[in-house]
Amino acid sequence: MHKTYKATGSVVLTDELSSYTDERLQKIERLIHQNDSLAKLDIELGASGTRAGPEYRAEMNLATRDGTFRAEARNVTLHAAIDECVDELRTELRKKITKHRDFIRRGAARVKEFFRSMGGR
Repeated sequence: MHKTYKATGSVVLTDELSSYTDERLQKIERLIHQNDSLAKLDIELGASGTRAGPEYRAEMNLATRDGTFRAEARNVTLHAAIDECVDELRTELRKKITKHRDFIRRGAARVKEFFRSMGGR
């Protein structure tokens, strides 16, 4: 999977930050097909100052052969925003996988029912 990082605001992309993000993204990489050479993940990490204090934002856009997935999270710390964003992206991927699996199973059940109705006479 090809990853692209972008830092906005006062966020500086350090080795620690990119390795932390890569470590958290291992959960996502397990859900993507191993043969999917077109998988591309764009990661944007940013910061903005508000009256309440600094707020950090993590945004991830994942393009795979199964579709496009997007997640965005805001939090007081950048690491917490990354965690929330990865969890949201993982939830979207799992939802897509479950929908696809259920679709296949429903189709197989219909085929099975068709053959049962043909052979039962």
